[in-house]
Amino acid sequence: MKNTHQIKPLVFSLIVAGLISPVISFAQQVTDVGIVNATGGASSSQDNPKNYPSVVTSPVRNTVEVARPVAELSKEYIDNFTAPTATFADRASMLPGAYGFSSNGSGGGDEKIWFRGFKDGNFTMTFDGIPFNDTNDPTHHSQVFFPGPFIGGITSDRSPGTASSLGPANFGGTVGLLSKPIDNTQRITGAYTYGSFNTQQMEAEYASGYTSETSNTKFLINAHHFTSDGAQSFNPQYRDGASFKIESALTSDTLLTAFSSWTHYLSNAGGGGNPATFACYNTGSITGCSPKANYMYVNSNDPTRLDNMAYSHYDVTASFNYLGFNSNLGNGWKLDNKTYFNYYSNQQNYAVFKAPDALYSATATKAGMDKLNSYHTLGNILRLTKDTEYGILRTGIQVERADTPRHQIYANPVTGGYTNPNGASAGGVSFNEDFVTTTIQPYVEFAAKVTDKLTVTPGVKYNSYRMDLTQFADDGTVGNLNGQPYVQHSATYTDVLPFLDARYMLQKNWSVYAQYATGDVIPPSSVFDSTGANVSVLPSPIRTTTNQIGTVYQARDFMVDADIFITKADRSYASATDPNNPSYKYFYAAPSTTYKGIEVSGNVVLGGGFNLYANAMAYNATYDTTGLAVANVPSDMESVALFYREGPWALGGTVKRIGPQYQDNTNVSQSNEWYSLDPIFITNIYANYTFNNIPSYAKGAKIRFGVNNLFNKNYLIAFTPVSTSQSASHQPGAAANDQVTYTSGIAAYTTLIVDF
Repeated sequence: MKNTHQIKPLVFSLIVAGLISPVISFAQQVTDVGIVNATGGASSSQDNPKNYPSVVTSPVRNTVEVARPVAELSKEYIDNFTAPTATFADRASMLPGAYGFSSNGSGGGDEKIWFRGFKDGNFTMTFDGIPFNDTNDPTHHSQVFFPGPFIGGITSDRSPGTASSLGPANFGGTVGLLSKPIDNTQRITGAYTYGSFNTQQMEAEYASGYTSETSNTKFLINAHHFTSDGAQSFNPQYRDGASFKIESALTSDTLLTAFSSWTHYLSNAGGGGNPATFACYNTGSITGCSPKANYMYVNSNDPTRLDNMAYSHYDVTASFNYLGFNSNLGNGWKLDNKTYFNYYSNQQNYAVFKAPDALYSATATKAGMDKLNSYHTLGNILRLTKDTEYGILRTGIQVERADTPRHQIYANPVTGGYTNPNGASAGGVSFNEDFVTTTIQPYVEFAAKVTDKLTVTPGVKYNSYRMDLTQFADDGTVGNLNGQPYVQHSATYTDVLPFLDARYMLQKNWSVYAQYATGDVIPPSSVFDSTGANVSVLPSPIRTTTNQIGTVYQARDFMVDADIFITKADRSYASATDPNNPSYKYFYAAPSTTYKGIEVSGNVVLGGGFNLYANAMAYNATYDTTGLAVANVPSDMESVALFYREGPWALGGTVKRIGPQYQDNTNVSQSNEWYSLDPIFITNIYANYTFNNIPSYAKGAKIRFGVNNLFNKNYLIAFTPVSTSQSASHQPGAAANDQVTYTSGIAAYTTLIVDF
């Protein structure tokens, strides 16, 4: 990869044409695609709680209509009170139970969401109701699936959901991204953002609207080009992206929706010592460390060192596409069907090093790595509902096939040539595999109207994951296979997941609920990463059981929701050598964990254009066998946000606090509670001004300004110690090779949006 980057022809042509992304009007509401019913729905009645000022002005909206803790991040909040460059992880931080961090500036990396104490990969993510994730494990990449310009809203379900909640990892809940709604009238808009760390983003969008020639069809095209030097040293970012969405009423009873997107992303964050930076450069507490206390150290520009940015390449291309039909079949039956295809190719080339100041050697056999993670996925989700006088029947099925070629081959980081292509004992192939995963998830549930006020919904989902794995001979993972070119294995993981919830309407704007829900997550492909790929006993899917009660109350001037939950989770599984066959390994269940918590959120209309939103959570997660705390689960989280909207102004300020959380040391037995991170406070401010009735060819314009991390504090968010001694110091930087990651400091941006 080079440090210069050419804009792809499609993106360039759209930008030159003056087409854009951000929507200036706030009138449109984000609609739900399977988790939360639409807030600010089609009904304009002021008696509908969805249209109460307390709901409409809140950045996070909920509903009295479901029996579990759900939330929706509004499009207005996204368009006014988050940076245009922000990833979904950064934006989702306002949702109850969620947080994400930026370590390389806004939009400058692969940021992750932590959700109700669960790390990425332990909850499902969807886009317009379609699950998306890596195939070797169900994790996500925010810089390509999906960047900020593609996102019109975010929903969340802080539970395994119901039987109809599809996905590979409802173990911890669901976070759903929504595409942008399509304007009913024609619009052409252009936007330019400039911010800290030389961050720039050009956006273009065209909405066709309905016309006399296309009275039943409308579409939306957008494109963006993003560049940033990044907050981290010598780790610049580049991304191009474009998407297309169309809606067409084929008949009075059938709506067609199609979406297609493409992204291409480049950076210098490879997989060597990155993205965590060595403590030597962050703490300055180790004798001989130079430079000292550079919290944003990742790469150097020294060609003699393995951390030279030129030896770390990250090149990702992704595409996500679906075709959907929503039909009223008559006699109470409705159909919602989506056929989807997505593609992901992540090519990395990076230097391999485990210590700071590692020098490049032309004779080293394992100094660099050629790494490919890729997959293409084809699937279909069919949903059917039937309205009856006794309730609503919901049934459906997801069927998906994913093909995943992956490899890691040792290579010279300077020349890119393979160091030992014939598979000698030193260097050669770390692993090389291709596997097919087939997913089948049928479900059925019935929302029974027991009384006018009480709805009880039992349901069941059947999960089947089949993995057909081909592993080629290598130099360490499966070995030389006794001269055979490859070995093949198949594994099928199945699970039956029951659900039951009940909702009682105390008033039309006040409900209480109780829920019992189960969730699971598929084992990763690495199950067969052993000599000869020999496994005698496969693991079972990891499972959670959640019980919770809650309430939602929505008055005109304030709303509040609260819930209490307890989740029993299979922690994981472990492996050991099979005593009956030493050449095989077997898997067994590791100790379980218990998560407990209470969550409260609310919004108050203060008057005069002001509203105040806040949420707070208290969590306790412990291993059942020891009572020690589970790593990376904060003891508490709080958000406070004050907003002002009057005329052309939209002003706001937000404060997010993440309480202390423990870090483990996986190099030491009984390593739990090795180190506790300090609380984190992130303060952001925003100002927006919209110009209307401009005496020119433009219909309107908007200026946006924001500052993230206002008090310029670099917070330690991850600590990976290298110590193997129980008696060693538990402080970051006790060893030069400790790896630590910090949030980036203060970052400001200014955006100009022009609507034509």
